[in-house]
Amino acid sequence: MPPASPQSPPTVSVLRSLASLLPFLRRRPGWVAASLGLLLINIAIELSLPQILGNAITRLGDVANSEPFSLREAVVLFLSLVVLRTLIGMILGPVRNATVQRTLGDVRAAVYDALQRQTFGWHDNVRTGELISRASTDIGRLQEFFFVCLLFAVDVVAGLIGTVWLVFAASALLGWITLAAMVPTVFALGFFAVRLQPRWRKVHDRHSAMSTVIQENIAGVRVVKAFAREPAELAKFQAKKVAFLTELTSAVNYWAARVPFAQFIFGLSVPVVLWAGGRQVLAGTLPLGDLAKVVFYLLGLGNRIGVIGQITTIVQNAGASAQRVYEILHAPVELRNGHRTWPRGAHRAASIRFESVTFRYPRVPSLRLDNDDQETAATTPLPPKASRSLALDDVSFEVTPGQTVALVGPTASGKSTVLALIPRFYEPTSGRVLVDDCDLREFDLDQLRRGIGMVFQETFLFSASVAENLAFGRPDASREDIVKVAQAARADEFIRALPRGYDTIIGERGISLSGGQRQRLAIARALLGDPRIILLDDATSAVDPKTEREIREATLELCRGRTTLVVAQRAATVRRADLILVFTEGRLVERGTHDQLLARGGLYYSLFRTQLMEEAHGSETIH
Repeated sequence: MPPASPQSPPTVSVLRSLASLLPFLRRRPGWVAASLGLLLINIAIELSLPQILGNAITRLGDVANSEPFSLREAVVLFLSLVVLRTLIGMILGPVRNATVQRTLGDVRAAVYDALQRQTFGWHDNVRTGELISRASTDIGRLQEFFFVCLLFAVDVVAGLIGTVWLVFAASALLGWITLAAMVPTVFALGFFAVRLQPRWRKVHDRHSAMSTVIQENIAGVRVVKAFAREPAELAKFQAKKVAFLTELTSAVNYWAARVPFAQFIFGLSVPVVLWAGGRQVLAGTLPLGDLAKVVFYLLGLGNRIGVIGQITTIVQNAGASAQRVYEILHAPVELRNGHRTWPRGAHRAASIRFESVTFRYPRVPSLRLDNDDQETAATTPLPPKASRSLALDDVSFEVTPGQTVALVGPTASGKSTVLALIPRFYEPTSGRVLVDDCDLREFDLDQLRRGIGMVFQETFLFSASVAENLAFGRPDASREDIVKVAQAARADEFIRALPRGYDTIIGERGISLSGGQRQRLAIARALLGDPRIILLDDATSAVDPKTEREIREATLELCRGRTTLVVAQRAATVRRADLILVFTEGRLVERGTHDQLLARGGLYYSLFRTQLMEEAHGSETIH
């Protein structure tokens, strides 16, 4: 199979995507069997009612019949079956609903699990609003599909087969007339349905685009207000809303205008059956009650033909959603887990070695979007791309156990990429990354990441208590351990000043805290896991020099014996490193200590003077 296009992952058929959901129903065989069993009983009752009525009409019309006939018994039997059907329906409803809702819960859990397992590269190339739409709205639309599986589809198939068989049993001629009307009707519905499905896919994609605008504006509400862009953003939403409603109206109108045509074809069967069956009754070859049975069955078939139209709409709508959910559930996971155990304990500091590592950020879209109109295509953001073809270009270096290494260089020179490769957030395009002389791909991924403490450049905190945020990587941590790392990160003082101390619920993303406070919590969170390797991606960028000094002094003892890599632009941090690696345009161009690099007068010297001298001025001198 050829590789996926950079513009669009491969398309999955509707039938395949819908079929992939059926195994979720098989997880509850008892509930499914109960639903289908009760439904089949109701169908049997429904098909038997015309038999009772037809037989009664025949017996009442045959005045010469000498056999005794009790009209009361026929009425009581008919009413008893109607009551029984009602009682079964009252049981069937809750059983079916429980089955469907629990199945949807399983689908949601599977989608969430799939999103959690995907790589950084996969998430880099998809919009958050698109994922939210697929994980919520599209799964919600699948509810009606599961109802179809557990109710309408079985009802239609079993009802059609049973009805046609009973019509043939009454009269072969009327049976062929029924088939002659039913086959082209079903064919017409199928013909229209095939052309309807792409329309529903476009409807869902337009809905996702609208959801993305909402999500981005909620997340960036402060930026919108800061630049007084509310009217422009409202206009953007209105444009997406109009595109969605236009596509939705087009799909609904397409189907609504064609279903009556299919129903008209089948509706012709009733007068034809009355004419042909009436002639048989007059000729004495068909009892009047049997003709009545056939008419009743035809009316029931008409209702089922209408249900076929509803099923088609549901399946087409759900099919588009199933395609979008399928692309998440079956997206290839690029990272393969190893089986080597990751040694625990800070007393075993790790060595790190990069061997001719080259890396290019992926640009293939993670999900397929049907944006074929010029306006939508023009406004759909492309996947992010690096400022150059290679983020890292043939990088090799070695860090000995317990060493502190500073990575410096201009913006977008590859420093953060180096850190991202160590926990296997990404795989090298070529070359290897080794820890303790073992390829990272050999380690169990969860153990590897738990053994690495990382502080990102942009701190993310959850809407939970301070203690829960600090213990995120180690939920079983005691309060004593939590307080200890908070004190080490110089966070204990401001935490205790909060309304409920460590139990204070902080706002979404920690918005109620200052940048420096969030960064100190992130540092404490990383240290709590007792990692062998510590990665600090410009971790003190959001704090003032005094706070930075406090954090540096507090973490110095905690980092002793651990291998530490830090991206830093501050003089004090850089000059105290055991080894400094200097990057530019993805290449490692210089390495050495602070004094060695200054003496060479190269890129590091230039960077030090322009980026670090201001902070060092007045308190530090160049050696």
